[in-house]
Amino acid sequence: MGTVNRMQEKLEPLPAISPFRSLTNPAYMLKDRPHMLPPPNVFKENHSAIDTWPATHIAHTAPTAIRANLTPNANVFITAAPEQPRKPHYLEQLESYLHHELRLLRCPEKGPSLTRLQVYREVFEYLINDFKTYQQLLASIKQEYELVLKDQEERLKELDPLKAKLDKLTEANDKRMQDLRQVETAEIEQLKREKQDLVDELDASKEERFSLKRQIERLQEEVETQYQLFRNEADARKMLVSDIIELKYRVDAPAMKSDSSSEKDDTTLIKFKLNKTKEDLVKLQDKLNEVLADYGDVVPRREYERLEGLNNTNTESLERYKTDYHTLLKEHQVLLEQHKIMSGERDEFSHQLGLMKRSATPRPEWDQVIPYIDGGEAAWKELSVGKSSNQLVGVLVGSLIGKDNPGPVEEFFEGEGTEPPIPKYLRWTGKVRNRNLSKADTAQLIQDIWNQKIVSDTEKEHGTDLADFLHSYLQQKYQEDILVVEWGYNIHHACGQYRTEPHIGLFYETLTGDADDSVYSVLCTQHEELLSHLYKASLKYDSEGTLLVKHISSLLQTFYPLKEAPMIEELVATVSETEKVNIKPLFNIDRDGNISDFLKKLYSQFYDERNQFVKDIHDSLVAISGGDKKEYNIQDLCKAFEMTDPEKNSKDVNKLLAKVFNLNLEQLSTVGPVDKDLLLQRLKSSGLVRSGPKGI
Repeated sequence: MGTVNRMQEKLEPLPAISPFRSLTNPAYMLKDRPHMLPPPNVFKENHSAIDTWPATHIAHTAPTAIRANLTPNANVFITAAPEQPRKPHYLEQLESYLHHELRLLRCPEKGPSLTRLQVYREVFEYLINDFKTYQQLLASIKQEYELVLKDQEERLKELDPLKAKLDKLTEANDKRMQDLRQVETAEIEQLKREKQDLVDELDASKEERFSLKRQIERLQEEVETQYQLFRNEADARKMLVSDIIELKYRVDAPAMKSDSSSEKDDTTLIKFKLNKTKEDLVKLQDKLNEVLADYGDVVPRREYERLEGLNNTNTESLERYKTDYHTLLKEHQVLLEQHKIMSGERDEFSHQLGLMKRSATPRPEWDQVIPYIDGGEAAWKELSVGKSSNQLVGVLVGSLIGKDNPGPVEEFFEGEGTEPPIPKYLRWTGKVRNRNLSKADTAQLIQDIWNQKIVSDTEKEHGTDLADFLHSYLQQKYQEDILVVEWGYNIHHACGQYRTEPHIGLFYETLTGDADDSVYSVLCTQHEELLSHLYKASLKYDSEGTLLVKHISSLLQTFYPLKEAPMIEELVATVSETEKVNIKPLFNIDRDGNISDFLKKLYSQFYDERNQFVKDIHDSLVAISGGDKKEYNIQDLCKAFEMTDPEKNSKDVNKLLAKVFNLNLEQLSTVGPVDKDLLLQRLKSSGLVRSGPKGI
């Protein structure tokens, strides 16, 4: 392969030879030097008939001598003396020319060689031009060989960059392996040094420990020696004192000789009695110690009798208490059974009460609606004459929404079908009973559904769609399919009917997919934190649960630093009817299912701020990519967030985008360009909140 490549670098590729063109200027280039060939007429003889040699002639003679003459114009003429029998003259000329050119160009005898191939090409070209009958066939054969050779050359050229790239990669890998070996060698050397240091440190510790042990033994021996010295000194001191006393007694003895012998006898008797008394004292002391050891834990009889009487009294009291306990335990069991029975009755009565509240609603006072009807009392009497309560509700609703005859309230809903686009909780064919849920019941159900969904989402890695969760919630609560579908239709219808209330409207938009469930999460978190903030402030002002209106404005400004003064004033205006404000009712839902004006204003301001935030993001996208662009990618959107809300970190931005596009964080990098209108619509339906002031 290497030899062929080097030959290709030396010789240019030959052009394709037409099978119908004879040579007009026979020459070829070798190492940028032209080499002239003999003119075609040198080999021109009468070759119209193909020679049959060597079929008809067998040559037994030696080959004839060949002489080559070189003319001044560099043309080679080859002549030979005719001799019979011999090869065809034209064949001899071609062979002579071939051998001469091979020797002249010093072509190798073995192995591939482009130079030798060039010579054979020229000889074959002469052969093609002279044999007119087979010229087309021979030229086609040569052309096919040339095409194959050219294709092989092209393939070899294509392999050269790959070989260079392979060599480069091999060199890079070798260098990388060498670097890794150096790093590993350095690490091994470092570890060996650390190991040796640890071994040295261990040896030093052992030597230090052995030295300390020897020091302790030496110190113990010294302490024993000193102790023995002290004992000897103490004994010597005692003996010295005894000698001093004895010497003193000997000095005083002569003076005592003058005493009478009777007194001397009395002294000896006293000493004897004293020694006897000491012996008795020692015996008594031993006896006392023995008695104390044997009877130290013995209680006196009087104390024993007193404790025995107290124990009997306590035993009688314990038996009495046990009897009372068993009696009370039996009564308690009876009471538990009665409580269980009463709880069952209470639950049954409560269920019946709920059914009665829904089905046996007390008759309303219709006179209260007269002020809200155009035409006053006369118009109401005309509208209400001869109608039932259900029909009067329809008349009242029609008057409120501007319809003259809204029609009666439907007692049944028509099932929407069971096709997949329909939510699971609405998949039904046939009629479904209309329970005519009130606003209060709807608000209570919505609150319970939200609470259960929050608990479910915290237990799962990814949140569940509200429509799917509603279906699972109803299945878990009612089990029967007809009840699940019935409550699903009634909740859906009631939410659509009372969607003018912000908290019910938010649930309805989330249920239908027009809003993301992160909106409720953001609002719920804000409201809980605001309630805690106001309640802590009420404790600071020594009025638990209540605040003065003048304090609420500053507290709201502290909690909402990004809100402008007019927005704070709007919030304060909703609670300024009295001087003192009770905090908890501001965030609760009343028994009619309504929320406070303060909470409604918070909902309204949240939507306004979100729309303004989306508008600022759109302006930033236009500034980044231009106003005529119809699609934006994730990178442009991240830059827009940095410009619009610089304080929002990239982690929160990625979480928000993943929520908007309903993807995982790992899938964000694979999202392609998104349509501008679709992107803005998703942002407007998300829980988008500004983290800080707008960037410059």
